Amino acid sequence: MDILKVEKLTDERWLNLYAATFRHNDHSGRWLFASRRKAAEVRSPAVDAVVMVPILHVPGEPPRLIVLREFRVPIGGYVYGLPAGLLEPDEPIEDTVRRELREETGFEVTRIKRISPPLYSSCGLTDEAAVLVFLDAHAPAGAQPKHEAGEEIEVLLLDHAAVCRLCEQPDLGIDAKAWSVLYLYQQLGQFV
Repeated sequence: MDILKVEKLTDERWLNLYAATFRHNDHSGRWLFASRRKAAEVRSPAVDAVVMVPILHVPGEPPRLIVLREFRVPIGGYVYGLPAGLLEPDEPIEDTVRRELREETGFEVTRIKRISPPLYSSCGLTDEAAVLVFLDAHAPAGAQPKHEAGEEIEVLLLDHAAVCRLCEQPDLGIDAKAWSVLYLYQQLGQFV
């Protein structure tokens, strides 16, 4: 497969559409995809975002998974998902995790347990790469999220029984990454 040319089709702040002209054997074609990157950075390996799997620890209480219920414009409704966010230019992943967890939930990271390699959620549509970050968190006194004006986010704290109930709801909108984590924890019978 040879990519002959990549052309930027839109000029937006957070996401743009590109057209790639390619050749494979005797076939030539055009493939449209979305990217958060600048034209010069398209097709270069990079991490664009973090997706967090935060477990909240409060003394005397069972651990709880922090999940968000968020309105998402492309589907016109609410989706259950994990806290996530975009890396700033030259920002280390660990700094992005701390910043985004605080902004989206008001909670603080106490320990980063594991950072995955770059993962692609829909590489037929976008080149976006995210890392999945497993972490422990705590709730500092007076913790409040700092949502942007266009965000509608509800922070949910799920114990294991609530995770199991959420997994059994057939008609909920659930992000694919979040579903994988919820199902994993349901099957394990505990948070890790």
